[in-house]
Amino acid sequence: MRFPTRAVVVVVGWIAAAVVAGFIGITAIGAVGDGIVGSSSSPLSAEQVDQQLAGQDVGTVTEPVTTTPPPPAPQPSPPVPPPSTPIQTSPAVGSTAPPVTPPPAPPEPSEPPPPAESETKPISTRGGSILTRCSGASPQIVNAVPAAGFAVEKDPDDGDGGARVEFESEEIRVRVEIICVDGEPDWTIGD
Repeated sequence: MRFPTRAVVVVVGWIAAAVVAGFIGITAIGAVGDGIVGSSSSPLSAEQVDQQLAGQDVGTVTEPVTTTPPPPAPQPSPPVPPPSTPIQTSPAVGSTAPPVTPPPAPPEPSEPPPPAESETKPISTRGGSILTRCSGASPQIVNAVPAAGFAVEKDPDDGDGGARVEFESEEIRVRVEIICVDGEPDWTIGD
């Protein structure tokens, strides 16, 4: 029986590619792990750094001390500076850094923000319909639509901190007075 040679070559190629990919993956994981964990040597204490620096000044090299210092006491996290504040770093030994000046304070707003608007409320009368809302303590007439046979007259500021809408026909007059109570529209309907 004859085996198809092309199929054998494809299968062997796939197996070889899988072995190479596995080897590369294991090597990469090992390299990343070493980069994260670091070498097995412990960090130097401030005293050990001073000793090594002193040894370099006189031309001698001291062997690193392999004793492990006691673990540092837990420290509270330093406050994170706001994004606009430049991060200050210590200058390198023997160099001077220019003084860091804080950024200027943001300008104060010249106008207060607009008051919050309430939800739009519908008012239905026999003379027509009104949509109203409050902007802070001021009522706003969003829309006023008269019923058939009625005309509408709007007064968005009646001088007393309220608003007024009148629907009028030949026989009937409907007056709606609108004020804001706790930021929500309140109204009275009269003739």
